[in-house]
Amino acid sequence: MKKIIFHTVIFLVWCNTTFANCVGNCSDGFGTYTDPNGDKYEGMWKNDDLNGLGTYTWANGSKYIGNHLNGKGNGQGTFIWFNGDKYNGDVKDDLLNGQGTYTWANGDKYIGTFKNDKRTGQGTFIWAGEFAGDVYVGEFKDGDMHGQGTYTWADGAKYIGMWKNHNQHGQGTFTDENGNSTNGIWEEGKFVSGDAEIDMPDIKNKLLAASSGSGFFVSQTGHIITNFHVIDSCDSVKVSFKGDNINAKVLAIDKMNDLAILKTAINPDQIFSVSKEDADLLENIIIAGFPLGKSVSSSIKTSKGSITSLSGFGDNFSEFQTDAALNQGNSGGPILNQKGNIVGVAVAVFGKEEGIESFNFGIKSSTLRTFAKSNGLNFQSPNLKDLSNKDLGKLIINATVYLECYMTEAKIQTLIADENSKKAFFSKYK
Repeated sequence: MKKIIFHTVIFLVWCNTTFANCVGNCSDGFGTYTDPNGDKYEGMWKNDDLNGLGTYTWANGSKYIGNHLNGKGNGQGTFIWFNGDKYNGDVKDDLLNGQGTYTWANGDKYIGTFKNDKRTGQGTFIWAGEFAGDVYVGEFKDGDMHGQGTYTWADGAKYIGMWKNHNQHGQGTFTDENGNSTNGIWEEGKFVSGDAEIDMPDIKNKLLAASSGSGFFVSQTGHIITNFHVIDSCDSVKVSFKGDNINAKVLAIDKMNDLAILKTAINPDQIFSVSKEDADLLENIIIAGFPLGKSVSSSIKTSKGSITSLSGFGDNFSEFQTDAALNQGNSGGPILNQKGNIVGVAVAVFGKEEGIESFNFGIKSSTLRTFAKSNGLNFQSPNLKDLSNKDLGKLIINATVYLECYMTEAKIQTLIADENSKKAFFSKYK
């Protein structure tokens, strides 16, 4: 599924007609509450919380119009995201759950059932734009075509049969545009029952793992921090966690400072705290992540160094410079001190193509805090004492994650050809 910007309802303190940020009755009745971060809710209240019909508008322009229960979207509602996507249907605890219609900004449309924000169950996907005319009707699981279904191409070709993870997989029949049919067993999109050469059209919405990056947990409810360029243009972002690939939602982005907030259904064992003070010159730091993706190994890797400059490239004072080793795949990973507090977010290396080493950057914790606060995300209190290397290692393993960006092959090739793209694609596409 295309990346989707979902929302997090900000916890609203008790508010009534005497509260400066409330107009009306924000206890039991109709009232308008404006959060200092720019978010606004206008609608019904009960027991000092959002209950009943109302409109929640985020500072970035995204909006939810519909029913609320105990502070969360519940019932029938409509989401309108700032990127042009729109959903109308059933909502439960701020998530798409039940029957609904999701329309992408490019005109693609899904009509069917959802579970925890993912296409799951029976549904219909209708493509628009370049792939107008392609239609899939059948079963979905975790956003992919999965189970029994029929895919019909715009030219009249059709596949009827079993699917797994967005590929033809199992018993099925393919009929080309001329009416010639082939029946048999398929595995991962390929016909394996015999020697027949099947010239089958591409599945237009088939997503491929295109690139990777790193990220880290900052909340017990699954919020992840990473770089914007790690998730930029991704049709789907997946988090590797305890052997599973779990879909992540993009909650907020900061293109200028190269930051993004993701949300997952994961409850991590440990999370990072974020330092309230920026790192000092010559302060020792540790960088964690998955450099070079999984081409070396799937284990997390660390490097040590120090802060070598209090500004980034071009005198960018939202960043610092470090001599700790960074490689492609480290992007979005944590930079921490001995207390285990985040002092920076790793960004892509500079100058490697020219052979320049030890010239890497991190986004300062103060920049991260400002971005998070403006989007209603609060961090746990920083640690005050140094951690042992054993405890530090355990924290890094439990709270740092591997991220994969999924795209269509056509988009991958387009971005590779774009000289301004910052994405580091897997070598097999280059």
